[in-house]
Amino acid sequence: MPTKILKWLEVAPESGPNSVSMLKNRDIVPMPPSRRIWGIFSYIGYWGTSNFCASTWTGASSLLSLGLNVPQAMGVIVVANAFSTCLAVINAWPGSKWHIGYTISQRVIFGIYGSNIGILVRVILSIVWFGSQSWLGGLCVTAIISSWSKNYLNMKNTFPESVHMTSRDLIGFLIFQIILIPCLCFKPEKWAKPIIITSITTFFGMLGTCIWACTDNGSAGPLMDSSVGVKGSALAWAWVNGITSWYGSQSAGITNQSDFTRFSKRKYAAVPGTIFALMVNGTIVPLFGVLAASATLGKYGTQYWNPIDITMLWLETDYTPKARAGAFFAALSFLGSQLSLNVIGNGFAGGMDMAGLFPRYINIRRGALATALLSWVVQPWTFYNTSSTFLAVMGSFSVFMAPMIGVIISDFFFVRKRRLVLSHLYTSDPDGTYYYWRGFNFRGILTWVVVFTPALPGLITSANPNIPVNDGIYKYYQGNLIFGFFEALVLYKVICLIWPVKNAGEQDPIDYFGTFTTQEAEKMGIVPYERYREEEEHIDGSNVELVTEDIDPIKN
Repeated sequence: MPTKILKWLEVAPESGPNSVSMLKNRDIVPMPPSRRIWGIFSYIGYWGTSNFCASTWTGASSLLSLGLNVPQAMGVIVVANAFSTCLAVINAWPGSKWHIGYTISQRVIFGIYGSNIGILVRVILSIVWFGSQSWLGGLCVTAIISSWSKNYLNMKNTFPESVHMTSRDLIGFLIFQIILIPCLCFKPEKWAKPIIITSITTFFGMLGTCIWACTDNGSAGPLMDSSVGVKGSALAWAWVNGITSWYGSQSAGITNQSDFTRFSKRKYAAVPGTIFALMVNGTIVPLFGVLAASATLGKYGTQYWNPIDITMLWLETDYTPKARAGAFFAALSFLGSQLSLNVIGNGFAGGMDMAGLFPRYINIRRGALATALLSWVVQPWTFYNTSSTFLAVMGSFSVFMAPMIGVIISDFFFVRKRRLVLSHLYTSDPDGTYYYWRGFNFRGILTWVVVFTPALPGLITSANPNIPVNDGIYKYYQGNLIFGFFEALVLYKVICLIWPVKNAGEQDPIDYFGTFTTQEAEKMGIVPYERYREEEEHIDGSNVELVTEDIDPIKN
């Protein structure tokens, strides 16, 4: 009986390069040209979903809590965005060139079986952030329905305080989930246009909310006039901490950047879109948040950092047709943003990772639905309605992500010279390039563990300030982005010089997966898939002769 159930659960079998096994299915093999439909504006939309959202709007509040004033906080955001942009563009390369995602990149740095370590980290992040963003999406639904009905706005709460949410908000959360679930059933590449549309509409919704707050108060408010801020060495470390904190909120998307650059039409299509969206959108949205919070402080004596709270404020203070219309359209734009962010950044990302763990049984759609289901376990309403530090700890996952990105970049650029043996990424043959020692690459695992371990005491202290830690260790944690990334970048290269990896700088002689167009394959010195099929050269990818001759770096 168990065997029959497992057989029934298997992903639909396919032939050719998309055949299903314990190491691959059609969703995690290199993307064929037919599925690569994302252009420049798609990547503006992709990073727009990460920036035109409540989390980025409220992000500056954590920087002000470090003792920074508004100009200093905005300076931190610009520097952090510049650093994030550089890492995102560089880390996107394996996806843009070889059309593989984060899941398969983990097999390169950690080994065929060791890759499960890095994949599990991302699965956890996807589940937690899916729940968190779903709750915010539910609040958007609550604001929309409240603009239709004053009775709903003033709905009596029937839950005890121990539940940490109201009846009204639970209804909004459930409706958001009902809207969200069908969206997870589409293929990721089909979201290229919807994310552009939601980014545009949310921009105007946020712009309108910011303008209303400032005009309602008559000025930008007291926060903008404050010159108070930390000084000296405390200021320097506040900047370091702020940069790390801001990057931490983006680290998950940067780490799995290849998951979506593998859908790019051209090798460099993701570059201008990523730069524009992270540097421009990623700066103006927190500025909107600061201006709105400052203006509401001046008008109401309270800083409203969440844009959804501002829309509810309109309804609670002035339930007129004008206020209701404004709240409806603003909340609707925020709803679109939360929907796109959760589908792309958390649902599909979690689905891709789960597909890497169990490719015979899970594809992206099944994995995304599993991510949505498991997100209920984390009880996301407690993140916002209690003093829980869990979300803050999850935001500090750059402790693990920064060194991982360092290892990925070091391996791809400095060890393998931007060449990969794609066929060996899907075999458990001990002679395979990425099998290493029993499926584990001790070089990558050792580097990652050695680099993130010193930051763990600081992470624990940030979660529980009652646990003391050495000041130097805590400062290492505060700067883990800078320290973790560069230490991993150098250490991994050094270890590979001492214990060289097999087949570094080599690639398949044949396009076994139909990954490239004929022109792309010929430029890379690879036999195109069509020619390979025509000649019926059935060659086992784990036992072929590899290309070792020099290839024109411009073409490659």
